[in-house]
Amino acid sequence: MCLALELQGRGHRVTVLVPPNLVDFARSAGVASVVAVGLDSHVAWSSDTALSVAREGSRLAQMRFAVRTIRSGFAAFDESMADEFTVPGAPLSDVDILVAAPLCQDRALAVAQRIGAQLVVLRYAPMSENGVVGAVPVLSRYMSPALRRWSWRWADRVTWVATGWNENSFRRRMKLRRARRPLSLRLRDRGIVQIQAFDGALIPGLAEQWRDAKPVVGFLDLDTEHRRDLAEIDVTTPELATWLAEGDRPLFVGFGSMTLPDRDTVIATLCAAARRLGLRCLVAGPEYRGAVGDDRDIFVVAAIDHQSVLRRCVAAVHHGGAGTTAATLRAGLPSLICAVTADQPFWARRVQTLGVGCAMRPSALTETMAAEALATILSAPVREAAELVAAQMVAPDKAVATAADIVEQAVAAE
Repeated sequence: MCLALELQGRGHRVTVLVPPNLVDFARSAGVASVVAVGLDSHVAWSSDTALSVAREGSRLAQMRFAVRTIRSGFAAFDESMADEFTVPGAPLSDVDILVAAPLCQDRALAVAQRIGAQLVVLRYAPMSENGVVGAVPVLSRYMSPALRRWSWRWADRVTWVATGWNENSFRRRMKLRRARRPLSLRLRDRGIVQIQAFDGALIPGLAEQWRDAKPVVGFLDLDTEHRRDLAEIDVTTPELATWLAEGDRPLFVGFGSMTLPDRDTVIATLCAAARRLGLRCLVAGPEYRGAVGDDRDIFVVAAIDHQSVLRRCVAAVHHGGAGTTAATLRAGLPSLICAVTADQPFWARRVQTLGVGCAMRPSALTETMAAEALATILSAPVREAAELVAAQMVAPDKAVATAADIVEQAVAAE
């Protein structure tokens, strides 16, 4: 959305494709053309059935549910992509360029080939061959640069063996030849630019290694004008402003759109650990209200404006999504990351490596362990390291502008 709004402001005709549950959100930010594709992602993973399986199902039942949901998601997404781009009279058959987020890059490549459009891909963490971070980041410190590169080649091959059939099923639908190599190699050989939407200061040496093929531009974020139109709470909201003024800076606790299998227990444990240290808690997520009781020093809100609110906090506990990680680091806050999925474990380990926070699995959380981790991230060395990282990060408006420049250059090169 950040990239779409910037390109839209430069006079381009831009359409954003999102899951049905995010259509209103994208429109409220100011995107002029928004199309629903695939399944409602919130219902798919946060329905009563999904939560019940996560809490009470066996490991086998959880795996079966995940496989069924993923397969139905692919089927719905593939149908939507064909309807929007390739069937007779498809509304987007004449686009000049596709910009693809991580989970749909194989589909976007096929569509781009079918309709003769350019392609740029967008990444929120290092996801391809390099000599700085290995494919299994937890082992990277023990690897030479050559071994780190080899680990990515091995991971790409394993991924291709496991999922290549699925991509080729879509390629048949697009009337394209069967792909025989991992996506990473095909993107490289086609010279497709892979925008890295994270900050090079967090992974020293990576930007210099990847250069123009995979430009590291910085974390993207909405500007104040567009964020103002979102239904977010900020420090000017009267009730929150009053609560913030009544005491010390609070601990921020929020897990974004992530579904925690035992969310009430996790939130209650974190708040109890914080209260043990005398910390007030600002909890983002109205669904957590029942987990925190009536403690006056725990304030529960709906979606917040990270840029506005986090600077009024002392530290943060979150899931480690790229956006939340960026917001906390830019605010100079140390973090305790309880990663759930996707790129979150990477950012959790990165925060630890940089000395600006700690990481812990939600399933392993206890009040004592959480209290010890919070005490660690509130120590002077960690707080000072967080402030130093914040000073080195790329401003969001610059990151967005750079990404938009890259997309425009790709269109011009067509």
